[in-house]
Amino acid sequence: MGERCSCGAVLVEDALFCHKCGKPTREILPVEPETAPPVEALPPPLPVQGPPPIGFHNRLAVRIGLLAGILSIVVSTITGQIAFALEPLCLIAAGFGAVFLYRRRTGQRLSLLSGAHLGWICGVFGFVIIAVLLTVSVFAMSDSAAVDAIRDHWRQYGKSDVELNQYIAAFRDPKNILVALPFFFLLFTVLPAFGGAIGAKFLDRD
Repeated sequence: MGERCSCGAVLVEDALFCHKCGKPTREILPVEPETAPPVEALPPPLPVQGPPPIGFHNRLAVRIGLLAGILSIVVSTITGQIAFALEPLCLIAAGFGAVFLYRRRTGQRLSLLSGAHLGWICGVFGFVIIAVLLTVSVFAMSDSAAVDAIRDHWRQYGKSDVELNQYIAAFRDPKNILVALPFFFLLFTVLPAFGGAIGAKFLDRD
């Protein structure tokens, strides 16, 4: 005989409630909700770093500026033998070329100020090279053997000794060197900076 409820009704086997009075036949434990697994906190996203500003701490800008500075000396030396008026154009072209190379390597658009700064770096390297060459020339002109070698080389091109003597006298006078260095510094920094600004403006149209 099956179990009976307190109301007297016979309970159905495994029934949770009495079919007559609805009284629960056993204690019903509440179902605990399933807890979701803890979510691991994701690390904060790394800050997006833009390209470094143009300056001597920018290694790529320094390498490109050095390359453009060397090329400006080589090209201006070649063109100076053809026409002296072409040398300023070579310095402007060096600043423009530095911006072009930097833009090609990085894809970064440069402002007028950044382009001028990159051209200025190019000009600084060009000035350093010129200063070294002038220093070497001063020491060479103080050596009689070097002067004789220069004189023989000069005569091979059919040039007169008078012009050579003027060059030698100019190099042997320290005042001329002190006056020439500031002039070369302005020439080799202002013109490439101008060319860099033009390059930044022109290439920004792409």
